[in-house]
Amino acid sequence: MPELAVIIPAYNSEAVLPGTLARLAAVRSALPGAAVLLVDDGSTDGTAAAARRAAQKLGLELRVLPHPGNRGYGAAQKTGLRAALDLGCRAAVLLHADGQYAPEELPVMVRPLLDGSADVAAGSRLASGKALAQGMPLARYLANRWLTALENAVFGLNFFEYHSGYMAYSAGALRAIKFETLTDRFHFDGEMLLCAGKLGLRVAQLPVSAHYGPESSSLAPLPYLAEIAGVLLRYLRRGYFFQR
Repeated sequence: MPELAVIIPAYNSEAVLPGTLARLAAVRSALPGAAVLLVDDGSTDGTAAAARRAAQKLGLELRVLPHPGNRGYGAAQKTGLRAALDLGCRAAVLLHADGQYAPEELPVMVRPLLDGSADVAAGSRLASGKALAQGMPLARYLANRWLTALENAVFGLNFFEYHSGYMAYSAGALRAIKFETLTDRFHFDGEMLLCAGKLGLRVAQLPVSAHYGPESSSLAPLPYLAEIAGVLLRYLRRGYFFQR
């Protein structure tokens, strides 16, 4: 039975996945018993085949969980998190296929969960104070700061940021949060953090680095802002299970 699941949501990631898996393989000795779960979210390129080839070459045990069509970032995470619980993992951590969040920091991300000192680990690019120096675009940095301040004010919480994709959860946290009720889209991580805070779970906020290169994924700003507005409205309407 694996102790840990490393969940990689992927959509048309054939070009970038081998490099990310190579970096993951380099730290596997610090992740004993980890199961690597690739959720192929309806890719139309050779994402799954490229991942399998790379994993075989690296000696990395990989399980591919396919979606027949593209269902969304949050939906892909849900598939991986369900699989982690079904496998009996003690914890699960998210890793982006494009390597924007450093696989080398995985051991630090999961340590508080495996040693029992936290229920959720939230990696923050803003907590390090180095986001701009590491290449985070100024507009994205300012938007992140502003939106996080707004969300903290509305939710009555105090997190460094709600817009990081480097998140890890204990099995107990996943059972408590009821993640199946959350969005299938991009602000899934922010909703998970909101639920963790409101449920009183222990959240370790960890500074992480981030890489921004031509291979890094990006979001369309207006749809993402609309999604965040929907989260705020749902909260104000007492639409989350912990508010009932």
